[in-house]
Amino acid sequence: MNSILWKGGTLDGKKQAVLTAGLTLGRFELHGRLLLSIGAGLQIAASHYHAYNRGAVMTVRFPF
Repeated sequence: MNSILWKGGTLDGKKQAVLTAGLTLGRFELHGRLLLSIGAGLQIAASHYHAYNRGAVMTVRFPF
Protein backbone atom coordinates (compact mmCIF):
# COMPACT_ATOMS: atom_id res chain seq x y z
CA MET A 1 0.00 0.00 0.00
CA ASN A 2 1.23 3.48 -0.85
CA SER A 3 -0.39 6.77 0.14
CA ILE A 4 0.17 10.34 -0.97
CA LEU A 5 -0.92 13.58 0.72
CA TRP A 6 -0.72 16.89 -1.15
CA LYS A 7 0.09 20.13 0.66
CA GLY A 8 -0.28 23.42 -1.18
CA GLY A 9 -1.24 23.93 -4.80
CA THR A 10 -4.46 22.96 -6.52
CA LEU A 11 -4.62 19.52 -4.84
CA ASP A 12 -4.13 20.86 -1.29
CA GLY A 13 -5.57 18.47 1.30
CA LYS A 14 -6.25 15.64 -1.15
CA LYS A 15 -5.20 12.11 -0.16
CA GLN A 16 -4.64 9.16 -2.47
CA ALA A 17 -4.00 5.52 -1.60
CA VAL A 18 -3.02 2.76 -4.02
CA LEU A 19 -2.57 -0.99 -3.62
CA THR A 20 0.05 -2.83 -5.67
CA ALA A 21 -0.33 -6.45 -6.74
CA GLY A 22 2.69 -7.91 -8.48
CA LEU A 23 5.20 -10.65 -9.04
CA THR A 24 8.96 -10.64 -8.57
CA LEU A 25 11.28 -13.20 -10.12
CA GLY A 26 14.85 -13.17 -9.23
CA ARG A 27 18.39 -13.90 -8.52
CA PHE A 28 19.17 -15.40 -11.89
CA GLU A 29 22.92 -15.70 -12.40
CA LEU A 30 24.13 -13.64 -15.37
CA HIS A 31 27.91 -13.75 -15.04
CA GLY A 32 29.97 -14.67 -11.98
CA ARG A 33 28.53 -12.78 -9.01
CA LEU A 34 26.25 -10.58 -11.17
CA LEU A 35 22.59 -11.54 -10.71
CA LEU A 36 19.29 -10.38 -12.21
CA SER A 37 15.96 -9.78 -10.46
CA ILE A 38 12.86 -8.53 -12.29
CA GLY A 39 9.37 -7.64 -11.18
CA ALA A 40 6.13 -6.15 -12.44
CA GLY A 41 2.89 -5.09 -10.86
CA LEU A 42 -0.34 -3.15 -11.19
CA GLN A 43 -1.19 -0.24 -8.90
CA ILE A 44 -4.91 0.15 -8.25
CA ALA A 45 -6.50 3.21 -6.61
CA ALA A 46 -8.01 2.37 -3.20
CA SER A 47 -9.23 5.80 -2.07
CA HIS A 48 -12.19 7.98 -2.95
CA TYR A 49 -9.94 10.61 -4.58
CA HIS A 50 -7.31 9.41 -7.05
CA ALA A 51 -5.21 11.22 -9.65
CA TYR A 52 -5.18 8.00 -11.69
CA ASN A 53 -7.13 4.74 -11.48
CA ARG A 54 -4.53 2.14 -12.52
CA GLY A 55 -0.85 2.14 -13.36
CA ALA A 56 1.74 -0.45 -14.32
CA VAL A 57 5.08 -0.62 -12.48
CA MET A 58 8.24 -2.54 -13.34
CA THR A 59 11.62 -3.05 -11.69
CA VAL A 60 14.92 -4.50 -12.88
CA ARG A 61 17.78 -5.02 -10.42
CA PHE A 62 21.32 -6.28 -10.74
CA PRO A 63 22.46 -7.46 -7.28
CA PHE A 64 26.02 -8.66 -6.83
